[in-house]
Amino acid sequence: MLIYEAFDQTLKIYRIGGRALADKAQVSESMVSQFRRGKKGVTDDTLDKILDAMQEIEPESRSYFCGLLAGSSLQNVGVINAIDDIPEDEIPRVLIAIARKWQNSGKSLGIEALVG
Repeated sequence: MLIYEAFDQTLKIYRIGGRALADKAQVSESMVSQFRRGKKGVTDDTLDKILDAMQEIEPESRSYFCGLLAGSSLQNVGVINAIDDIPEDEIPRVLIAIARKWQNSGKSLGIEALVG
């Protein structure tokens, strides 16, 4: 994965807006947009500022970005963010997979297990 693709995916997963990121990193919104689309590179110092700002906005986002560059998938992504990205037609399959995993672990699937 190219660096700008990992950057764009990270911003999408963590729902970080370009304007908010640019403001926090003290860089131009245009620069963030161009970097995100692969139209312009950034210096190491600017990238560090952007990643620090991204991390301040959404904890774990920097780790996710680095995981993408290293070839890891969904590294350190919160469960809620991962669930939000599941296509609606895939939800039944995901729920069945979760139930099977839970069942294979020997845990009870009763309501008390869900709320307790």
